[in-house]
Amino acid sequence: MPETHPYTDITVEQRGRVAIVRLNRPDTLNAFGGTMVTELSDYVRSLNQGAYDTRAVVITGEGRAFSAGGNVLSFPAARTEVPGSNGSRNGTQPNAAAEARATAPWHPPHARQSVIQTMRDCDVPLVAAINGYAVGAGWSLALGCDVRIAAEDALFQVAQTKRGIVADVGLAYLLPRAVGTQRALELMFTGRRVTAQEALELGVVLETVPPDHLLDRACEVAEAIADGPPLSHAAHKRLVYGIESDDLARVEELTPMYVGKLFVTEDGREGVRSFLDRREPEFTGR
Repeated sequence: MPETHPYTDITVEQRGRVAIVRLNRPDTLNAFGGTMVTELSDYVRSLNQGAYDTRAVVITGEGRAFSAGGNVLSFPAARTEVPGSNGSRNGTQPNAAAEARATAPWHPPHARQSVIQTMRDCDVPLVAAINGYAVGAGWSLALGCDVRIAAEDALFQVAQTKRGIVADVGLAYLLPRAVGTQRALELMFTGRRVTAQEALELGVVLETVPPDHLLDRACEVAEAIADGPPLSHAAHKRLVYGIESDDLARVEELTPMYVGKLFVTEDGREGVRSFLDRREPEFTGR
């Protein structure tokens, strides 16, 4: 029987020297935050501590999404947008706690900002098996993996643009390095969706496969990696990512300040309103 590990928002299945980690909140399209981030970070850190005899990890999503990013209903502005809340439905009353955070000179990044650095620091290679939506923070999570295989129906998006905020969870750092500065900015400016085929052409993913072959193919890649020298793999990751770590940390330090400021603008509230109303946002620059 495959070895399993006790978590709630992720599941871990051990198949020999390969582990399969599934983001396990299909009811929210695996919205990335809270317990899920903590559990994923803790598990990845445990690999460096030698907790499991694991030489490669496949990360995928349970259900029809890899991860749809952050939960919009958890955004500070959402408290003033949801009918029945203490705030105004039209978004004219910002959340006081959010205002305080936004006007503070600095506040530490949320836990989900540091998960990407944790993945980069992990000596065990990580393979993303991207099923369905990988948007917003979900795209960050995919780019935080070392190798990416996508289902042919996968979709990518800098969804934060549609909410009037910025690409967070390291996405503003990772995306330009995956596709180049010009294309990354175009994707950030437009917030348009990227198909699996375009992601392949851009070099975001290594290959695309039919959805029902995704996990098997990702496991094949992971098993080929697991057959190799683990110390060499760890050294390669440190050589490739080591020089970037300070830059990534700096971006993750700055991003929450921008997010905090933008959350309490009228455009930030319009981003939440339009999501709740299921329509395209109308931004005013205020």
